[in-house]
Amino acid sequence: MSDKPIALKVFRFDPAIDRAPRYENYQVPWREGLLLLCALEYVRDHLDETLAFRDYCCGCSWCSSCVMTVDGKGIRTCSRPLYPGESLVVEPMRGFPVIKDLAVDFGVTVATPEGTYRKMEGTIIRKEKRS
Repeated sequence: MSDKPIALKVFRFDPAIDRAPRYENYQVPWREGLLLLCALEYVRDHLDETLAFRDYCCGCSWCSSCVMTVDGKGIRTCSRPLYPGESLVVEPMRGFPVIKDLAVDFGVTVATPEGTYRKMEGTIIRKEKRS
């Protein structure tokens, strides 16, 4: 075990009761092989049981159900390793409606400058062809 914990600044928002989003800071003990999704599970299981996010479905970085915005980039949290003393900002995947905290509704069509995306076939996001 390292004495340098992981610092997570996590987006929190429940549209049913909150007027505006906020961020909460959490310290997670680092261990060899720790992945970001496991660190979020640690927060939920040991520090704040109200934290909402999508756990992985496949467990092998294929399904994309755990995709979030981390330090401004969309990544699969189930395959993102963490390093001693690392600090990350974790937010919901951009462009999708927030259900609560880090959980978003992927069941919509999303238009971006790069193209239009639609949640299809389980949890994979596929690019639609432009007409």
